[in-house]
Amino acid sequence: MRIITLTILFVCGSYLPAQGPPVSLKFTPESEKFGEATRQYQAIWSAEGKTMIEAREAVSGLKFFETEIDVIVFEGASNSGFKDKPMKLRASYPEDVKKATLIHELGHRLIVQLHKRPGDIDEHRILFLYLYDVWTKLYGRDFADRMVEVEKLRKGIYDYESAWKWALGLSKEERAARLKEIVKSNLKED
Repeated sequence: MRIITLTILFVCGSYLPAQGPPVSLKFTPESEKFGEATRQYQAIWSAEGKTMIEAREAVSGLKFFETEIDVIVFEGASNSGFKDKPMKLRASYPEDVKKATLIHELGHRLIVQLHKRPGDIDEHRILFLYLYDVWTKLYGRDFADRMVEVEKLRKGIYDYESAWKWALGLSKEERAARLKEIVKSNLKED
């Protein structure tokens, strides 16, 4: 019953008129022990979701087509989910890493619209063409540098370290030009 009540509160909080972001996230704890972490993610989204979306769209040149995303807060590797599959966010991260991870996973959901991708650039490398600049725009270079270091330490699922070295080996202008080229090639298909 308590989980249902938390879910209702979070859903209602996500639909505040004119104040909330254009994308609604419904946060649900996998179990009651993740209730506090779920409230933290919800508070971050309520306070900063609109600016997170605006910064991401401004930097990437892409627009969100999704308007509602279900999010499960649990203890495991975060992932973006896809379509009806919910996003999953790790409960135990400190607040800054929660912010960075939320932005990272939403970034995956944004670039899913880029069906045509160069063979030498995987999904994370496309994401990293603009993620650092979104973090910088929102929270400054120090935050972005710290979050890159956090992600570089993640091992086993993906080689984040190599992908970040590749992306940050390009200048901001080079990253933006490369992303623009990928976006443009997708627009030609539509």
